[in-house]
Amino acid sequence: MPLLAIVATSATVAQAADDACTAPDGTELVRLAGLDRHGDPQLADGRTIRLAGLAPRQSDAERERFAAQLARWHGREFRLAPLGGPDRWGRLPARLLTAEGTDALAGQPDLSAALLATGAASRLPEPGLAACNELWRKAEPRPTVASKAGSPAPAATQGNFAAVARPVIDGHDAAAMKAQAGRIVVVEGRIAAVGERAQRTYLNFERRRGTGGSIVLSRALWRDLQRAGWTASALTGKRVRVSGVIEGRDGLLIEAQTRSALELID
Repeated sequence: MPLLAIVATSATVAQAADDACTAPDGTELVRLAGLDRHGDPQLADGRTIRLAGLAPRQSDAERERFAAQLARWHGREFRLAPLGGPDRWGRLPARLLTAEGTDALAGQPDLSAALLATGAASRLPEPGLAACNELWRKAEPRPTVASKAGSPAPAATQGNFAAVARPVIDGHDAAAMKAQAGRIVVVEGRIAAVGERAQRTYLNFERRRGTGGSIVLSRALWRDLQRAGWTASALTGKRVRVSGVIEGRDGLLIEAQTRSALELID
């Protein structure tokens, strides 16, 4: 079961999470003009947006799918909910929400959720936005059940777009992880050891360094998990799945940015 279920185990709690993912009062009204030369959403006033909750496009196919779907809303007005100052590329991290008097965004509360629901983008959890992360997670289409035993399940589809499928990497396979360095993937494996440090905690798939990958948890996230009953002894031997970017000097680290990036398999 997902680790998020530790604190959200009922429909009532899930609904509360959705209610908490709201825009502040006095949101600015803006118009979506299109994409800039780097493929990021651009407003009519010239500002570039990094849509919160969405992963970077990592291939031509992903960029084309994103651009084609976003074109549906070119020229439309949105309520702008900034989430901080511009990043080093000058992009404003923000949510774009339905403006009053306009049609719903494919039945979703914001543009990020609408793009996820149509399979036009991949999800990347945002630190500090637990309620919105849960909303975006629920917006993602799910793969359909395979028609025959043993046959792979086809990707879920919505409209003309196939849901973006991230590769699942074996956390015990060092070479496979290194080959995906810098990319957003899903890593799965059984925890062999837990290394607790002052600022970081490492969930290691192998005991010997360099022979497998490690999940990196911030001190704040590890403390949060500990308060929910997750200890080094409890996690050792458990199969865990995590989504994120493979990084580190040797390409064997994947940081869990939020609780919703982790899933306990067994």
